[in-house]
Amino acid sequence: MADRSMKAVRMIIVRITALILVVSFAFSLCSCAKDNRDFDGTRFSKTRKITVLVDSSTDNSSDLTVGTSAVASYIHDRVLSECNIDVTFVESYKLDFHNGIATDISFTDNYNELATYYRMGAVINLSPYLNEYADSLTDLTDLLGNENLYYCNDDPGEIWCLNSKDDHPEARVTFIRKDWLEKLGLDAPSDIDGLHECLVAFRDNAELLLGDDASRMIPFLIDSEPGISAKPLFDSCLDTSVSGREFFAHGYCRDMQDGYSDGLRILNGWYLEGLLPSDFMNISPLTRESYEPVEYGYVGAFCSQYDYLYANGENSHISALHKNCGDEADYIAVNTFKDRYGAYTAWQEDYLHEEDTRIFMPSTCSDPLACLVYLNWISNSDNISEIRALNSGDPYTYDRFLITCRDMFRRDDLSNDPACESARKTAMDVEFIHHGNMCVSYDPEVFNFIRSETDYYAEYHDSAKDYTNSVISAGEGSFDAVLDEQYNICKERGSWILYLARDEEWVKVMEQGNRYPRVRN
Repeated sequence: MADRSMKAVRMIIVRITALILVVSFAFSLCSCAKDNRDFDGTRFSKTRKITVLVDSSTDNSSDLTVGTSAVASYIHDRVLSECNIDVTFVESYKLDFHNGIATDISFTDNYNELATYYRMGAVINLSPYLNEYADSLTDLTDLLGNENLYYCNDDPGEIWCLNSKDDHPEARVTFIRKDWLEKLGLDAPSDIDGLHECLVAFRDNAELLLGDDASRMIPFLIDSEPGISAKPLFDSCLDTSVSGREFFAHGYCRDMQDGYSDGLRILNGWYLEGLLPSDFMNISPLTRESYEPVEYGYVGAFCSQYDYLYANGENSHISALHKNCGDEADYIAVNTFKDRYGAYTAWQEDYLHEEDTRIFMPSTCSDPLACLVYLNWISNSDNISEIRALNSGDPYTYDRFLITCRDMFRRDDLSNDPACESARKTAMDVEFIHHGNMCVSYDPEVFNFIRSETDYYAEYHDSAKDYTNSVISAGEGSFDAVLDEQYNICKERGSWILYLARDEEWVKVMEQGNRYPRVRN
């Protein structure tokens, strides 16, 4: 045990020493800072040289140069011609940031480590450049949007990393039967009242829509975890003006937050009206019971991620629906749950996603403006399309170079499906609410610690299901009594402990400035 502790201490000393060297080297570059008066807003009159990281994790045997990669060569020549920036691409396996070997433009998926580097002065604050040269960086800022520009911090004066664009949103949308709307002469709904009107019409016209299968009609499908399957409804009931501390403290137990009970009341009303499955509490997510009603054409509307119907090609749910009910049977994706301010919102339940790509510039970078101009160039929609069209045949494909939007291309197999693309755009209209998570750079294991050493989280998860299911299925006139009883049970079975633990963590990190992870016992 002592040997491991000493080894860990030595490693920390080595890393800190290396970082000090990096910072010292950065200060030595200050006297050589670039004079940007030769920049006309698009192009430099004097050639700038920068180095850019390229992911080589899947192939570290080939030399990546502008001569061996068609994509790299194309980008190099275009950026040199249009911006007068000479780019050198460097494979990631050649770098060692811990020891001061880094490219001018770098990226990582280790958020906590990057936050540590920034606090130690080893990463550049990009905010002054983004502000001063805003008119020259519109392609970059338009692509990323505020949610990716200010992902690391609530303070616009501190931007020490850029989060790459993800055009595959996690926000859920409402899918509703397009052919049923047309048959009944109904418009696609855009709010909850319009959706309710459609659901009632589906129920009242079950025989017209389903014939002999009218008894199988499910106007609105939810399963035994309504907090997920009806998440857009609940999210719309939560107040987006809640403080960052309250947002973070509720974390896992969003169902204890003010407004959640309004969603329960709505679903209870729909349940009593016969708009939900009578046995929804027995339908497990991702099972035949949850998707076969959709595939056999019994479901009028449901909520899911945008690609739920279309993934898996010939084995997709939409293919099964067409096979069972004909090609005219179809769904359309809509947003129907507006919050109290008239926006479509989705609440991010947990800490920042660890696997996301963060772009940053080490303090050894002497030309941040040229780097941002380069990032702006690769964020231009026309340039993205042209780069993606290249079929180079080399292992370094376009997604390794389009680092500002690399997370956009995870599902190329669905990019040619018009219905899926329409659903994706609908989901992109939903605004993510995650302000309470910004810059809370604690180690996520702090909550793995609570999960593994106690039964709080496991018990909370079960109690939350019991809470929502019991309240939604409450009988006529008993909603308030059941709500009060089940709320208190859920609170006692873990939600209150989790709330207090997260609130304590917020105070530790954000108010006391202690950003070190909690030590395991």
